[in-house]
Amino acid sequence: MFRWKREIPYEEAIANEPHESFVVIDGQKIHAVDSGEGTALVMLHGFASSAHSFRFLREPLSDNHRLIAVDLNGFGLTQRPHKTKDYYIEEQSDLIVQVLAEKGIEQFCLMGHSYGAVVSSCIAERHPEKVLKVILVSPPEEFSGEVPWYLRGKLGTRLAILMLRLLLSNSERFHQLSSRAVYQNESLTREVSDFYRRSMLVEGFRNACVGIMESFGKHRTSMIRYEAIEQPVLIISGEQDALVSPENIAAVGEMIPQASVVTLSQCGHCPPEEKPDSVIEATLQFLAS
Repeated sequence: MFRWKREIPYEEAIANEPHESFVVIDGQKIHAVDSGEGTALVMLHGFASSAHSFRFLREPLSDNHRLIAVDLNGFGLTQRPHKTKDYYIEEQSDLIVQVLAEKGIEQFCLMGHSYGAVVSSCIAERHPEKVLKVILVSPPEEFSGEVPWYLRGKLGTRLAILMLRLLLSNSERFHQLSSRAVYQNESLTREVSDFYRRSMLVEGFRNACVGIMESFGKHRTSMIRYEAIEQPVLIISGEQDALVSPENIAAVGEMIPQASVVTLSQCGHCPPEEKPDSVIEATLQFLAS
């Protein structure tokens, strides 16, 4: 029998998280896991994911760097804001800079995966004096395609939210769709996909859906501006990425003045989870250069 999954009350969702893993900005709690010492490396996750996606990288990289893995607005254990504008790329980017300022971090490196790569590129453009180097993991070349007519307008938004709630209420279906992002299915266990599924159902789900849909609806063609990145950039991609092709990655590399590309074989769209050792090696070499 189908069972509609309820939203998880926010305080219930974060009940077992240490207090120091949160930063409060204007009354909003932002989940920002902080570990290690040295030059700061800020890690921004992909769409329908969270800072949990960097779990295999954090301990090894913490030996050389201070790591701050942040849950973006709408995802993970960050409190969902009410204003739709807070889900726009520029606001997401500025919030990250505010979180780092609260932690006393004025300069930092960035690692952004997929959607997080787009946010990272926006931070590098808007705050070039703060960003030292940028690592883009599986960065999309563009967000293209027309929104179906039945998902436009207020009625379409309601329908889209209903469809997503139905998907998130079906753990099997969500796991099947999530597995398309990895090359080998065992790279994404049911336990991990269910963690992401449940974290999307945190209180404020509708606010997040409306905000993100409005952000893509209004700014989809202008969200990606890799050519504005002035800092040295490392692009890490999976050779078998079903979402961002090698041709797309090459196009991204051509947009950026100072870019080098590392392509990982037997890897899909999620290198931090599929090939963590290779990502760690490439990251350390790039940041030390």
